[in-house]
Amino acid sequence: MPSSLASAVARRSANSVLRTSSTTRSSLIFGSRNIQIASPVVSRRFSTERYQLPRATHTPKQRLQSNVNHQQRRKYSSENASGIKSIGFDDINTKISLSPSSTPSNIILIDVREPAELAATGIIPGAVSIPLASQPDAYFLPAEEFETRFGYAKPSAEAAAEGQGKKEIVFYCKAGVRAQAAAQLAVQAGYDPDTLGVYHGSWLDWSSKGGKVERWEGNE
Repeated sequence: MPSSLASAVARRSANSVLRTSSTTRSSLIFGSRNIQIASPVVSRRFSTERYQLPRATHTPKQRLQSNVNHQQRRKYSSENASGIKSIGFDDINTKISLSPSSTPSNIILIDVREPAELAATGIIPGAVSIPLASQPDAYFLPAEEFETRFGYAKPSAEAAAEGQGKKEIVFYCKAGVRAQAAAQLAVQAGYDPDTLGVYHGSWLDWSSKGGKVERWEGNE
């Protein structure tokens, strides 16, 4: 075979090999691209469909408020179960005497705030002072010891004037919380829950509605 013809054949063979190699590489690259395109889709489906975290239904603040509401419902249920009546402004206002220095024979008002509070604001006319925080054992004292400590007779529902039935003992404080606690202590000390009442609005409600105020001079 002439050399020129051999060279031409060699060149055609080389070009054919190069074209075949190029086609193969393109095919492989194309196939690789197919794999690269398909792989992210599989990854996205894998992450979102199988491992996506559930959305929170309540924030920490909402969970805290839910717990608070639950505790309040339990507290109010306990109060209702105690049998102690809730007394309002009108209930007291219609029962106290027109004279600011006297109390009707069928009601005893007990202010359970501390002396400094009474000196600063005054008291509901005719109320007596039995501070809850500093005198928590007051309702458990014998009558004689109570009178020695406080300077007046121990409040008793059985001390009503003849023919007027039992007295109603009503507790109040600044906003009603201590008053409720004092009433429950009285029950533990043996007082009849049917004779007790709590003014839940207490002093804040009384003063905001223009209730009469008596200056507190201390227990005499």
